[in-house]
Amino acid sequence: MEKILLISREPEKWKYFKENLLSSYEFVFSKPDEKWNFFGITIVAVDEIETMQDIANKANTKKRCPPIVFFGNSGDLSMEIQARKLGAVDFFSVPFDNDLLYFRFKNVSEMSKFISWTRQINREMVNLQEDMAQTMAQTVESRDENTGGHIIRTSTFIGILGEEFINTGDLTRDQLALIVRAAPLHDIGKIGVQDSVLLKPGPLTDSEREEMKKHAEKGAELIKKMQRKFESHTYLSYAYDIALNHHEFFNGKGYPNGKKGLEIPFWARLMSVVDVYDALVSDRIYRKGMQREDAFKIIFGGEGTQFDPVVLKAFDNCKDFMV
Repeated sequence: MEKILLISREPEKWKYFKENLLSSYEFVFSKPDEKWNFFGITIVAVDEIETMQDIANKANTKKRCPPIVFFGNSGDLSMEIQARKLGAVDFFSVPFDNDLLYFRFKNVSEMSKFISWTRQINREMVNLQEDMAQTMAQTVESRDENTGGHIIRTSTFIGILGEEFINTGDLTRDQLALIVRAAPLHDIGKIGVQDSVLLKPGPLTDSEREEMKKHAEKGAELIKKMQRKFESHTYLSYAYDIALNHHEFFNGKGYPNGKKGLEIPFWARLMSVVDVYDALVSDRIYRKGMQREDAFKIIFGGEGTQFDPVVLKAFDNCKDFMV
């Protein structure tokens, strides 16, 4: 049976209302100052504007809420306008007509089912689209025998490094989650690099190196196309910044655009460090991965030139967890 959550300071006033709908709905009661649980709720019924405002505030923080109906005094037009502005889908005047109450609640109930179905479809579409992007990144990595596991490790490492900036207030938890989701796409542009260059088991020539460098712009172009198709995927904006800029140097001598300092997006500066670190400590066909301590010397030797000093300070705090 569908559930209605009644939020009110006066439980007794809802007796008549419940008697008229009891055969069709199950009722859950809560007071405005209590913690509300919307799970499994079809409709929320409230009788105070302050409660509507509180629900609206929670909705702004992404706490989903079922359709809300408001019960107010008959003829109070200003109250109805306020309630509807705050998200009420219907306004019931007290006293109310029994038959009309049932039919209007049935309409709201159908709306709730439709909203729930739409959200489920959207979630499935988002998951499918994101899985497609991740599969593309894994396909690129599977072409390059040199970098097995690189996208998983760098995603893990950037999450560890990003935690340092949650503690300082420079990143929010939601931002870091998006950055970690975006990280596997940082080298997706390598899908456009020739096999003869990507799979070469040794040092590249100057012309081959220039060809390899193009993967940053190719990756950004590919992600830009994804953004046009999947506009709701916020993480793709982080993926774009990372793919394009993770080979820029803090002193402006990186590629593809010679950006420097704070011109380089922060999340790309994070990826720059963990990307190089993983490349140094990982085995390649033509060399063994170096010891972590040797890799740290190279990383910290790039302070202010290749890498952001602020990011390196955070890296120093958490480097022991990057194994």
